[in-house]
Amino acid sequence: MRHDIDWTKVHCKVGQRVPVYPFKKEPFIGEVKRIKMNRFGRVSYVIDDKEVMAEELLPAKNQTKLKMRAL
Repeated sequence: MRHDIDWTKVHCKVGQRVPVYPFKKEPFIGEVKRIKMNRFGRVSYVIDDKEVMAEELLPAKNQTKLKMRAL
């Protein structure tokens, strides 16, 4: 897990396409469907029907970055 990321400063908007780097699965590019906030103020995103924490939007050390193509 990447604890050095300031997850409070990671922001996405609904409809935006973003790369996702899950902790235990393969990286993918998806569309933000919904933004959620828990009772403690922590933000998570629903991307392609998967709940994603803000830390999973940034690659880990030595992890290859996904290339985004313009639509």
